Amino acid sequence: MVLDVKQDGATLEKLLARSDVFIHNLAPGAVERLGFGYEALAARHPRLIWCGISGYGPDGPYRDKKAYDMLVQAESGVVSLTGSADAPAKVGVSIGDISAGLYAYSSILTALIQRGRTGTGDRIDISMLECLTEWMMPPLYVWKGTGTIPARVGVRHNMIVPYGAYRCADGEVIFAIQSQREWLRFCRHVIPELEQDRFADNTGRMRHRDEIEAAIEDRFSRHTRAEVLGWLERADIPTGVVNDVPAVAAHPQLARGSGGPA
Repeated sequence: MVLDVKQDGATLEKLLARSDVFIHNLAPGAVERLGFGYEALAARHPRLIWCGISGYGPDGPYRDKKAYDMLVQAESGVVSLTGSADAPAKVGVSIGDISAGLYAYSSILTALIQRGRTGTGDRIDISMLECLTEWMMPPLYVWKGTGTIPARVGVRHNMIVPYGAYRCADGEVIFAIQSQREWLRFCRHVIPELEQDRFADNTGRMRHRDEIEAAIEDRFSRHTRAEVLGWLERADIPTGVVNDVPAVAAHPQLARGSGGPA
């Protein structure tokens, strides 16, 4: 149903009287001018949960600033950490929009549970900037704790080595080393010459990142992706491949169940 608030105000009021949630993503101040701000609706419908989604929140110096996904990715610092060493990039899907929707959903569910105990609704304000800034907590903690900024490393990890995409003779494989046990299995079953004391922990591997990654690509580049994946899987190393959009559409795992891949 599409309503013109000015012409169909009475109809909207009837809907609100039997609604659980009022949600909008108009610019801050817009719903207030129309008479549907939190205070106004809470007075008329005390059980209603009111949720407003905006780029920067209902107050503060950026309150009235235009906000689109790419802009908020940039403002939150996500763009500064995404891409290669030579150039930053935005994430290829709209994570600002998606994160705001997810936080709105979880906050509304929480408010519904709380209303079941208190009998009254609540106000929820979702800021896209704050959503993505929370997702930026690991690099922000690194900066606050050490004064260093995690580097942009493309399809690699800026705090773990080896972790990411590595070139084979016919494509790339993704693998991740997240424990000492996995590192030892990788050395013993895939590249034995890397089992050295100076690479024994992640701190040492980060220090010698260029040397380790060059050794991995030297070995992998002389073999097919299937061969390399076989080595990694036999060593019980977490692996994957860099799928393009058609490959994802035909992904065999997505065919499980009744729906199948999109």
